[in-house]
Amino acid sequence: MTNPRASHQASAASTTIIGKGIHIRGELTGSAPIEVWGSLEGVTGTEGRFWVREGGNVGGEIAAAEVIIEGHVEGKVSAEDKVEFRPTCKVQGNVAAKKVAIDEGAFFEGRIHMSQDGGKKQP
Repeated sequence: MTNPRASHQASAASTTIIGKGIHIRGELTGSAPIEVWGSLEGVTGTEGRFWVREGGNVGGEIAAAEVIIEGHVEGKVSAEDKVEFRPTCKVQGNVAAKKVAIDEGAFFEGRIHMSQDGGKKQP
């Protein structure tokens, strides 16, 4: 029998977290999920989920399997599967994904390209 608490701790331990008050400039790539509570400028890519938390800021390009945005993003967003705009988000830039969900209250300015290949084709 698997221990749900242990599996949650393992997945949380492998998530890269950019905390509040932290500012990173450059390129960030990997396979683990990424959560941004602080500020990130540059090119980012992950094979996992990329989550811009409320209060988080990203400027540049995001490429991930799934992207969830609660904070502010300015730049290109590409997801192999899905991009979600939550009510607190402000997004300025082009988006490419298989699926896009925009919650009521979300702000989006840009273009959306939806296709079966998802974000493999840049917007």
